Amino acid sequence: MLGLEAPAQLEASRLAWDAAAILDAWIALIRPLDFGTLILPTPSRGRSLRNLTVNVFHPFELLPVAFDEGRFEWDPTCDEAREARLQDAAAVVEYASDRCLAWKGWLLEREAELQVRDPAVDSSRGKITYRNLLASQRWHAAFHYRQLLVFLQGRGHDVTAALSLRDLDLPRQIF
Repeated sequence: MLGLEAPAQLEASRLAWDAAAILDAWIALIRPLDFGTLILPTPSRGRSLRNLTVNVFHPFELLPVAFDEGRFEWDPTCDEAREARLQDAAAVVEYASDRCLAWKGWLLEREAELQVRDPAVDSSRGKITYRNLLASQRWHAAFHYRQLLVFLQGRGHDVTAALSLRDLDLPRQIF
């Protein structure tokens, strides 16, 4: 359009598996944490790691429905109610692990279809292609993952094995 070259776009399966890698890396970082650390307020608008975990992982429950039914009904205002059910560290890790495992299982079943279909999806922000929705959720997970890293590092946790966040245009400001 207008003779301008469009920026390169990543394939949907690459976006989906990159997101899964971020989810795995997130789980690896929170697994050893005690509940007290998981509920401390962070510089991310005072949200706890428990809240950020719910905020990052819940959309991955909704992405298969978005692909199949064309609707992405994510309401982050309900995150507090979701997180309130997670009353100890094991429950937070289990919440994240269950959603990550389900996401990867869905990807294994549907990856080939991701290569040939890019359905339109209705969301609270309007109509979007599924590939762009995946890109958005990958970016969202990476943005909060970086906040998790900085928060934990600031509290003296070892984050040297952190995931590299390649191909992402994250803002300079972390919080």
